Amino acid sequence: MYRHRFERMIAELRAQPRVTVRRADLGPATPAAELAAWQAKAGPAWPDGMTELYSELSSVDIEWQLQGDCGGEIHLPPIGEVWDYDRLEDQLWFDFLPAGHPFHSIRPIDRFVPEACAVLYPVPSDREAQVHFHYCGESLVPTGLGYRQWLELLFRSRGAFYWLTLTLGPPGARTWVEECIDEVASLFPDFAPSSMQPTVPFEELEI
Repeated sequence: MYRHRFERMIAELRAQPRVTVRRADLGPATPAAELAAWQAKAGPAWPDGMTELYSELSSVDIEWQLQGDCGGEIHLPPIGEVWDYDRLEDQLWFDFLPAGHPFHSIRPIDRFVPEACAVLYPVPSDREAQVHFHYCGESLVPTGLGYRQWLELLFRSRGAFYWLTLTLGPPGARTWVEECIDEVASLFPDFAPSSMQPTVPFEELEI
C-alpha cells in the first residue's frame, strides 16, 4: 500500500510541468527479522503504521523543485537509523546533554532538511510515541499527530518544504515557508494548508 502511494506521488510530481523531480528513490522492503528486532527494541513506543510502512520499503528519498525556490523533500531513513540510539549521537542528541534532556528521547522519522526533522517522542516510553517537530539542537514541539496520521498528511503535502510547521498552529508572521506552501497547494487540490491545523495548542517543550 505505502510503496504504491509513494510511486503514485512520484508519478504525479513528474506529471506537473512546473515541477522538476531531482531524486526519487524507494528502498527495498525491510527484512522481516530486522523489522521484528527493532520493534522489540522500541517496545511500547513503536507506533501504529510503522510495521506496515517498513515491511514494504526500507527508505524513501524524494526531492523536487518548483520553478523558483519552492519545492519539497522527503527523507525517511532506514529503520536502524530511526531506532539506533548510539547512531544518533552528535546528530540529534549530544554527549554533553544531561541524561534527562528531551533530545535523548527523540527518534527521526523524516529528515526532510538538514536543520529540521519529524521525530518520534518520547522514546523509551510505556506507550506509543507521538510525532514532534524538531529544529535540530534548538526546539521540540508536539504536533498532536500519531505516526499513521502524520503519514497521511505527508502524502497530502508531497513533502512541501516545512509543511510540518502547519501542524504547529498559525505562524506569527508570513514568511517564504507559507508562500511556498501556498504555491504547492495551488497545484494539488487535496493539499489544503488550513486542513493541516491541529486540535492541540502550540506548546514548545522545555529544553
